[in-house]
Amino acid sequence: MSTTLTSIADHLDSLAVVGAGFFAGTALYITIGETPALQDFGLDEHWGFFPHMYKRAAVSQSIFSAIGGIAAIAHGTRINGSSFDRNLWIIAGTTLIAMGPYTVFLMVPINKMIINDNNETKLGKESQISVTQRKEILQKWAGLHLGRTITSVASFGAMVFGLSRHSSLLLLGW
Repeated sequence: MSTTLTSIADHLDSLAVVGAGFFAGTALYITIGETPALQDFGLDEHWGFFPHMYKRAAVSQSIFSAIGGIAAIAHGTRINGSSFDRNLWIIAGTTLIAMGPYTVFLMVPINKMIINDNNETKLGKESQISVTQRKEILQKWAGLHLGRTITSVASFGAMVFGLSRHSSLLLLGW
């Protein structure tokens, strides 16, 4: 194995923690910061802003989830001896990667509904979704996103815990 690949393989745990941290941090910000702030602006503003928020967050969240999850699983498979540590990393990585299918199957249909309605109204057509339905749809989305946030923060926390168990960190006084 080349020196570069060996170096990357030796730091998969750190790469996983960074990817998971970015994913969980972004999800947490959207849940406790952005979504409540948009709700304060009002339903029409929240509904209209959603496609812009989604378009920007979707790409980065996909990348963070894939990097963090794959690196965690790869790191876990390299651990010899401690089945607890190996399983911790593999489960944390799998949980983070599972955010992809969770999003695709549960959240993307809602995202598309909101985006399509926004596109129609931009063309001058009247929205086919009532005010009451809009509110319910955004609340459902927020609840599903909270699930992503809790799961990703737990996955990130497990990785940080796993990282803290490394003897190399103990030698550094961490």
